[in-house]
Amino acid sequence: MTPPFPAVVFDLDGTLTVPGATRPAPGVAALVEALHARGVDLAVATSAGTATARRVLDDLGLRGCFASVAGRGVDGRYAGKAAVVGEALLGLGVTAAAPGTPMLGDSPADLEAARAHGLVPVGVGWGGTREGALWAAGATAVLRRPDELWSLGAS
Repeated sequence: MTPPFPAVVFDLDGTLTVPGATRPAPGVAALVEALHARGVDLAVATSAGTATARRVLDDLGLRGCFASVAGRGVDGRYAGKAAVVGEALLGLGVTAAAPGTPMLGDSPADLEAARAHGLVPVGVGWGGTREGALWAAGATAVLRRPDELWSLGAS
């Protein structure tokens, strides 16, 4: 079976988790597990520290699904979301994403970083940012539920 996406990059807070919390957004764990089961390479690109992101993924029981987790370094420096997305892609073993690779995010910065790397910018409506702001930031789709991602896939 051909995976529906070459890979998927996720933001953490407000995308994988409820904004400002460490519990999963409704339906996200099922989506991540299903993508992983279908052989889709998964990455996290977050403004949080990498160690924090790994701990949250451990708490969610999802860390084993992700081949790459990128965020602020241990020194606390943050070069911007586009740099973090680039690091997440390197963690997947690529310097350029394959066509059709989506990045799911809840903020305009996530969508701008996605476009900077040739990813399909997909907004998530459960993250707290108004849907109109996500469209204005260049989203090609805004999901109201995680399972709507399947409609964007190749199979």
